[in-house]
Amino acid sequence: MFWVRKYFLSHLITSFFVFVFSFLFLDSFYGRTYANNFIFFHGDHDSQDCVMPGGIIFSFDRISDLYFDFDGRKIFFYPVPLTASHLWNGVEICDKDFPVERIFLRKKRRSVGVESDKDLALRIKNEKEFLSRIYTRVSQRMWDGNFILPVKNYKNIKWNFGHKREINGYFAGQHRGIDISAHRGTPVLAANSGIVVVARKFTLEGNLVVIDHGTGVFSIYAHLSKFHVKEGDFVKKGQIIGRVGSTGRSTGPHLHFGIKVAGVDVDPQIFMNINKVLSSYYNGNSNETKIKEDVKEEGKNL
Repeated sequence: MFWVRKYFLSHLITSFFVFVFSFLFLDSFYGRTYANNFIFFHGDHDSQDCVMPGGIIFSFDRISDLYFDFDGRKIFFYPVPLTASHLWNGVEICDKDFPVERIFLRKKRRSVGVESDKDLALRIKNEKEFLSRIYTRVSQRMWDGNFILPVKNYKNIKWNFGHKREINGYFAGQHRGIDISAHRGTPVLAANSGIVVVARKFTLEGNLVVIDHGTGVFSIYAHLSKFHVKEGDFVKKGQIIGRVGSTGRSTGPHLHFGIKVAGVDVDPQIFMNINKVLSSYYNGNSNETKIKEDVKEEGKNL
């Protein structure tokens, strides 16, 4: 019986050290003990327990190569994809059931000699690959403070980031921005300072402007009727970059506005409230939530 007791004692000691190692090292590495080091913020949802798909994780610790300075300290951050679920790099993902939007688009008749469906699909694929390469660049920070609403005189805003979309009865992915309805020709403003890296026409996005704000952050303006900038231009926050339109795949005059971080779509409200988010983090109050009406008023008061 001695060897049996010895075996169990040895097994117990080994299990104890494995437990301690897992608790002190593995759990910290996989984010389970990062409650005080991360801020989980996504639009109007802010929680220490989980992060929403399309949200961002901020930390004073080096959790990624993306960072910016805030009050003399480096804030590291990385985005959470809309497709993330359960655990993302060890961080719990909130269970979010996004609403479904059903859209009907009238099919345009094609004339003789117009490209085939196969050629059209290839063109769209090439355009997506071109944009994907753009979003991989990481330049020096040019943005400062909250991003602003890019349209002043709007009719209404759909805060529909992440909503599932059915187009003509077929699932078409999730919406990766917000839609701002306005009269055709209404000025579109740069949400923050940066360099125009895209100002050209695309099949789905129509006339598209993309601004590189540095630190891996890009803002997207689609369906424009007119450009007021060209690629390579430096623009300041609030500068007119184009006009609202309905080019590309669109049901009417509006601006599709989106934000990408390192190529990942995130809820634009995060950067529209970045000062509030980080200030609440510094003050130890990570439960402060975003009030959408404040964002609307900020846009009107430009």
